[in-house]
Amino acid sequence: MSTALHTTATATATATAARRQSLLDFYARQMHAADGDDVDTYAGTFTEDTVFRSNALPGPVQGREKIREATRRQGDARRAAGVVRRHLLTSLAVTELADGALATRGYVLLVETAREGAPQAYLSTVMEDEVVAVDGGWLVRRRDVLRDDLPPLA
Repeated sequence: MSTALHTTATATATATAARRQSLLDFYARQMHAADGDDVDTYAGTFTEDTVFRSNALPGPVQGREKIREATRRQGDARRAAGVVRRHLLTSLAVTELADGALATRGYVLLVETAREGAPQAYLSTVMEDEVVAVDGGWLVRRRDVLRDDLPPLA
């Protein structure tokens, strides 16, 4: 391999590794915001026109403000029940889309701990996102959350 080709390959690998690390950091911060009831930070990780679908919902949630409202309601109910919830993201696969966005797919295990209780697996899901680069960071423009215990999305 010529020096120029080697340098280009090394630069590409370094850029790819840096992008993947920034994506992992994005998801870690997003999950921490969700689990820590930081509704505004969590909602801010979605585009204004985001679409959030799940086989556990009657229909899609559209827009950042709707995400904020739904997240606030869920957090209020969980806190009232005295439950702590943690999202554990694993096995993240990343594919580049034609428009420069990224498609990601990972497993999310939700662990729940009741007040003075032991942690228990609450839900097992697959999370499929389209994320876009914005101002040096990432935003989710589409998310599908597929619970393992329910029929797939239609």
